[in-house]
Amino acid sequence: MAETSVHGAIHRECSAPPPSRRDLISGLPDAMIHNIFSFLPIHDVVKTCVLSKRWRPTWTTATDLVFVGYDVYFEPPPDSPLFFPSIVDSVLSQFSSPTVKKFHLTRFMYDEADRPRIDLWLRFAVRRSVEDLRLRLSQRSRFFYVLPEFLYCFSRLVRLDVGKCCFSLDMTIWWPCLKVLSIEDAQLSDDFLGRIFRGCPVLESLVLSSCEGVNNIIIDSLCLKKLVLVSLGFGSYVKKLCAPHLLSLRVIGGNHAGFRLDDVSSLVEADLDFSVESRDPNSKGRDLLRHLLEKVRGVPTITTGGWCLQVLSLLEMDGVPSPLSKCQNLILHAPVNQWDLPGIAYMLRSSQCLEKLVIYLTCFPMVCSFAMVFSIRFLC
Repeated sequence: MAETSVHGAIHRECSAPPPSRRDLISGLPDAMIHNIFSFLPIHDVVKTCVLSKRWRPTWTTATDLVFVGYDVYFEPPPDSPLFFPSIVDSVLSQFSSPTVKKFHLTRFMYDEADRPRIDLWLRFAVRRSVEDLRLRLSQRSRFFYVLPEFLYCFSRLVRLDVGKCCFSLDMTIWWPCLKVLSIEDAQLSDDFLGRIFRGCPVLESLVLSSCEGVNNIIIDSLCLKKLVLVSLGFGSYVKKLCAPHLLSLRVIGGNHAGFRLDDVSSLVEADLDFSVESRDPNSKGRDLLRHLLEKVRGVPTITTGGWCLQVLSLLEMDGVPSPLSKCQNLILHAPVNQWDLPGIAYMLRSSQCLEKLVIYLTCFPMVCSFAMVFSIRFLC
């Protein structure tokens, strides 16, 4: 017993902080602690309770909930404390804040049996007036999550980011406060896209990635300033894009041989970094490039891909005036080879207003070095 007491006294003496050392963590205000929590996934936030007694109940009143799943086929079994849905359930059951500003659920290996659970999680967030909602399921999931009806008319949302989710295309949309919308890997339609524009009167930014069913994009909104189309699916060849008030347009990845611009007269930057596959590239690729560049002729900053250089080389041989004559800033994402050099030379000679040229090279070192020196000499 005496020995135990001695060891206990030694332990207490070693564990006690020196009199001159203050616990600065415990003195932090709640607002600062919550700000620190906002940069961490929720499972890391919960771990902070071991840092300070003062922090133990604080995480339950945080306004940001960020859950990051395992993104693997075989996660811990349901009876394990590390089972991801059980972790989410446990955190939400202890959460005491009346509001949630951010609710993120990502990299979750979804199964159809999980739908009632996710419905409850989203209802939890909606009841606490969530503003920033992100639901991106794992791309490895075999199933798509069907978004619940109560989510289509939620007036508090400011940011919405969904991936691997199904929309009910006949539903009415009403997101009056939504400013940023991102949709990935979903089946859409021209009519449903119109419902989104009508139901989001203050929408400023829209990102569609790997979505199918979109052919005509008509944007009359005065608020929407940024549109990003990334690797649209095989059923989504955009035949018409009309957005007279748009400021920024990015069309990245995928094959858009039939892509057409109608009215984009307000653009200040255009990123047309996609591929064009055609059995007759000499005519179809040339006509498409001339059409696109004519439409963005007055845009100050333009980004294009390697196919642009190939067509410019053809225009050089035909003696056709360059459509880039008014471009001020040009960015090329191109695997440059020796056959593209005439196109670069033609572009530099005919771009009288060009102030800045950036070429991202992904090819042989000797060709890359030559292209970079050529550009620098022109700019100097």
